[in-house]
Amino acid sequence: MKAAIYARQSIDKKDSISIETQIKHCLMELKGEDYETYIDRGFSGKSIQRPAFLRLLDDIKNNKINKIIIYRLDRISRSLLDFANLMTFFEEHNVSFISTMEKFDTQTPMGRAMLSITMVFAQLERETIAQRIKDNYYERAKKGFYMGGPPPFGFTKEEVKVDGKKTKRLKEKLDEIEIVKEMFDLYAYEGYSLGQISKYLNENNIKAPKGGNWDSAKISRILQNPVYVKSDADIYDYYKEKGCVITNDPKDFINGFGLYLYGPRGKNERKFKNIAGKTLSIALHYGIINSDTFIKCQKKLEKNLQLKNSGKGKHTYLSGLVKCGKCNYALTVVSANGYKYLVCRGHTNLHCCEGQTHRLKEVENEIEKIIKLRLKEEKYIALPAEEPRELKELKLNLIEIENNINNLINYLASSNGALIGYINKKINEFEEKKQKILERMNKIKEEQNLKDNYNDIGIIAEKFEKLTLEDKKLITNALIEKIEILDNNINVFFKF
Repeated sequence: MKAAIYARQSIDKKDSISIETQIKHCLMELKGEDYETYIDRGFSGKSIQRPAFLRLLDDIKNNKINKIIIYRLDRISRSLLDFANLMTFFEEHNVSFISTMEKFDTQTPMGRAMLSITMVFAQLERETIAQRIKDNYYERAKKGFYMGGPPPFGFTKEEVKVDGKKTKRLKEKLDEIEIVKEMFDLYAYEGYSLGQISKYLNENNIKAPKGGNWDSAKISRILQNPVYVKSDADIYDYYKEKGCVITNDPKDFINGFGLYLYGPRGKNERKFKNIAGKTLSIALHYGIINSDTFIKCQKKLEKNLQLKNSGKGKHTYLSGLVKCGKCNYALTVVSANGYKYLVCRGHTNLHCCEGQTHRLKEVENEIEKIIKLRLKEEKYIALPAEEPRELKELKLNLIEIENNINNLINYLASSNGALIGYINKKINEFEEKKQKILERMNKIKEEQNLKDNYNDIGIIAEKFEKLTLEDKKLITNALIEKIEILDNNINVFFKF
């Protein structure tokens, strides 16, 4: 490995120090090491995209360089943020750094101290840039600017100018917008479920966004999207109570414009599931659904929350496990003639297979026999002892909330009267969230303890028929990956 001398000179500055002089100063720092020079003539320090400098970075990656010497810090970059990132890169590759004029040498304690100070200011610059972007995003949203992405079903985009700036505005697609209106009417006033609406649309050959068939999730997303509602005082109150950050004044909600809902969400989180803390702004287009209908739909959706197929069904301990062997959609429970049946959701809602129907009790009895037979082959099985993923996530959320509470408490010490009330309010909000998380964590731990009680195979086999529905769910979800039913054949996939 060898040392590197880097020199740069801008052609637009006649009085700038020459390449030769820079190299001369750098050579004084060498202690008999081999070295190579990297020279960029006529390049600005505003960007690190310079031929010789990029070649130097490649040589560092390839472990050819262990020391860099420059005449002055600005020869590397005039951006503090770029410089800090480069220092991190050098440190990761065990490359020391020397600047001859500033006496900046990362091999010495003073040099490392200066590096730490530089990093602090660079972090401040990062946070300032992030806040500037956030403020700009907020201001654009406040003006009703379209913030990107494909238009919702029922709309296309058209270009407009607002305050002299180009943006997009949603424009109705008449054929699709009538379908949207019908969805809201069917759900709010005709007693249709999400599944029945999707079935109705599919039977009438009405294509979903991006083609394909409708399903309950797609219908739900449309019904929850405030882009369709006409803004008014009731809508303002509804979203205010939900904890949204509303960018516009209440008086701006009188013109019947649609609304945009913005905000970060988790990788697998639905956009309209947890809206507290998200930003609501009045859009530039007019809404198409009156507030009474929209709010009626929201309340119905809240009462009939769609649960994922995760064993939360109330009719059978097999909920979330049973799949159709023809189309792989879930078999769900329906009641008819005093009996409960398992029917294929892929057939009833999507018509993607010819379907199948089975009496629930007969399937449960058969599954119990299969479970007992399988368990007799095992003397002992340890049910999953790994901490549930949800519990891990809740612990992380709890840490974040506690950090937020501690930060707010620290702010209280230096706050004036005007801020104290607001900070106390935020602390109380975080405490409420913390309490809910703790309650959920305790519930999960109770379920885990119950699993531990059934680690003995003999106990499971003997007591299974006498267990409660909830206990059976815990056991079957611990033992079984999935169950496939194809006509009269039942195939159980165990986890062990």
